[in-house]
Amino acid sequence: MKNKNKDWKQIVQELLEAGLEAAAWDYVTALRGPDVPCEWLVKATFTGPLRCECTCQGVTNASDFRRLSLESITEASKFAYERRHELLHYLMHVESAWRVLHRKVSFLLRGLVSFEPPEDSRSWAKEYRALVNEWLDRECAVGTGGQDD
Repeated sequence: MKNKNKDWKQIVQELLEAGLEAAAWDYVTALRGPDVPCEWLVKATFTGPLRCECTCQGVTNASDFRRLSLESITEASKFAYERRHELLHYLMHVESAWRVLHRKVSFLLRGLVSFEPPEDSRSWAKEYRALVNEWLDRECAVGTGGQDD
């Protein structure tokens, strides 16, 4: 089953079966979304893909992420960068979850929370979307896209 068709509990189970309890914690914490009010677009961009195919009505999930335009992802990344101090706790959990799920997504997110914005936000958004979609289309949730894979 592809990651996009799983629910969050299946992802947690894969993490636990791989002995990655700390990653499961980061993953579950990232599913909550930010602790501060923010735009729906941020949640759809950063939390939605991690929720995969959550079936709870009104909950942002991977389907919402896949419907986002490149411009929307660019806008969400700019918003997150501009408010990174407020969103830092949330973004760190998202980045930590991706570190185990798809290391290349983690590297992109590390740049987003740094003190320098990406030089080309549109290219950043294009790469982020491609890497997240790659993970969503894989069958194994753990350990994809890393330097050592």
